[in-house]
Amino acid sequence: MAAAASPAILLRLAILLYLLFDWSGTGRADAHSLWYNFTIIRLPRHGQQWCEVQSQVDQKNFLCYDCGSDKVLSMGHLEEQLNATDAWGKQLEMLRQVGQRLRLELADTELEDFTPSGPLTLQARMSCECEADGCIRGSWQFSFDGQKFLLFDSNNRKWTVVHAGARQMKEKWEKDSGLTTFFKMVSMGDCKSWLRDFLMHRKKRLEPTAPPTVAPGLAQPKAIATTLSPWSFLIILCFILPGI
Repeated sequence: MAAAASPAILLRLAILLYLLFDWSGTGRADAHSLWYNFTIIRLPRHGQQWCEVQSQVDQKNFLCYDCGSDKVLSMGHLEEQLNATDAWGKQLEMLRQVGQRLRLELADTELEDFTPSGPLTLQARMSCECEADGCIRGSWQFSFDGQKFLLFDSNNRKWTVVHAGARQMKEKWEKDSGLTTFFKMVSMGDCKSWLRDFLMHRKKRLEPTAPPTVAPGLAQPKAIATTLSPWSFLIILCFILPGI
C-alpha cells in the first residue's frame, strides 16, 4: 500500500500549479472600455459648436468630433488607420445621429430647482465596457454644468435620478420606449462593435513582425544567460530545501 503524500509535498505541488496557471494567463482577459462624451448646447452663440464628442478607448483620448458640422477635429494614430474603413464611417454617422437626438430631447427638457450658469448645456457620456469575464455592460450618464443628474443602465433599462432636478426628465424619458430602446441599442450594440474593431486593429498593430531570416550556414545566436525571477527562487526553495 502506497504511503500518503506528506503535507510538505502537497504544499509544494499546490504552489507549482498556481504559478503555472498564473504565468500562462489561462482563463483571464483584460477589461476594456469605450467612452463617448457628448456636449450639447441648447442655444449656442453665433459660431459656437452646438455638438461635440470627445471619445476615449481605455481612458485614452482618440477622437474629437464636431457632430454638428460633421468634422473630425482630431484623432490618434490608430484612428488614422481606421479612417478608411467602413466601420469608421458608420461610427461617425451614428455619433451624428446621437447628437441630433440629444439636441431634440434637450429642446423641451425642464429641470427642477436648477438654474444653469449659462446656456443650458447637456453633457452625456455613453460607455460600453467589456469586463474581464467577457460580459458587456452599457450605460449613460447625463449631467448639466458638470453635475450628474440622471443615469441609465442599458443592461436592465433602469433609470436612476441622481439630482432632484432630473425627476421630470426621468419620468418623461422613462415613458418614451423608443428613446430607451435607442439608448440601449447604441450603447450595447454599436458601441460594442466599435470597441471590438478598435481592439482588433490595436492587436494587429502590436503583433510582432516575423523574425529576420538567417543566411544558410549561419547559426542563430544563443542567449548567454537568463535572469531568475523571485517566483523562480521560490520554486527552488520549495523543491530543494528538505522541509518547509
